[in-house]
Amino acid sequence: MSTLKGAKWVLNDLKKNGYEAFIVGGAVRDYLLKEPLNDIDITTNAKPHQVSKIFKTKPTGLKYGTVTVFMNNETYEVTTYRIDGEYSDSRHPEYVTFSETVEEDVKRRDFTINGLLMTASNEIIDYVDGKEDLKNKIIRTIGNPIDRFNEDALRILRAFYFQSKLGFQIDKDTRDAISQMKYKLKDIAMERIFNEIIKIFKGKYVKRALHSLITTGVHHELPGLSKGIEFVNQMEDIPFIDAFFTLAFTLNQSVPKEWPFSNKHRHKYETASKLALAHDQFDAYTLYTYGLELCLLANKVNYMLGKSKNQKNKIENDFENLPIQSDLDLKLRATDMIKLTGKKAGAWVKQLQTEMVIEVINRRLENKKETLEAYALERMKGV
Repeated sequence: MSTLKGAKWVLNDLKKNGYEAFIVGGAVRDYLLKEPLNDIDITTNAKPHQVSKIFKTKPTGLKYGTVTVFMNNETYEVTTYRIDGEYSDSRHPEYVTFSETVEEDVKRRDFTINGLLMTASNEIIDYVDGKEDLKNKIIRTIGNPIDRFNEDALRILRAFYFQSKLGFQIDKDTRDAISQMKYKLKDIAMERIFNEIIKIFKGKYVKRALHSLITTGVHHELPGLSKGIEFVNQMEDIPFIDAFFTLAFTLNQSVPKEWPFSNKHRHKYETASKLALAHDQFDAYTLYTYGLELCLLANKVNYMLGKSKNQKNKIENDFENLPIQSDLDLKLRATDMIKLTGKKAGAWVKQLQTEMVIEVINRRLENKKETLEAYALERMKGV
């Protein structure tokens, strides 16, 4: 957590020790837009070891000149003015060179609206026309957009994130460069791409960002998502993340292996999309087998696709009224079956248990011990 007041203390302490320092980046942008401030970054001509002599710090990015400063239970990333070296992985510079001026530091950054500086007295310093772009609601790279995206291809998705967050338009030259350079996203780790997609979908202006993803063709670089993005772009209300991914993978008819989902989420999207493809109604056994969450998700997808009505209330009510919701709810245990029949344990126990579940779920058999015992003895007679 960072606060503007605390950041100014850091600036003043650096200044007292003979160094320059400024708040930089998103915090300045959000301050001018009167938006809440989250993380506050600071840039300075003090080297990391010099910063560490003044504050309690942690070396969180020494290769890039960054230390985290701890002050009054708050944290601030403090980075030395720098010029970036060559980028070989489309994400990080191979090396950095400390710079003498803050202007050189600012001009290595991504977008003009993120290149503004603020002093401890709230003076705004602008070397990149960021204030003008804020005023005109424009997202524009600092310098040549081809160079910026060549350096760090993730900036392509960052442009859409800022559009989703702020509602700004993407400058034509920047947009054209995105269309030209979108293939560079293949060099970016899918974890980073996934995180940006999540952030895009959380934005207030997500529809504008989705439209831009489509018009630039970037959505085709996102495995299995292009049909989903095109579909939800036509919707009045954009679905939440789980519903979007399930919809996209239903239209794609598979969950691409490239996405770094947890096992839990991959199972959710694979199963819910298969359910949506196979069912427009959810009977008792389907509800019992797959559970409430997955059936609701599949129904939501089918509703968005126009394949069925919104059955949320019915599904919830049917699930609540299931005679049993787990085989553990059966009144006859596996050990009881073995004792009752006098047979050795084997595959027959699970098979018989499954038969009982189906009969109970469909209300053809009461879930009472004596009733289940009678059913078991009848089924195993002569076996």
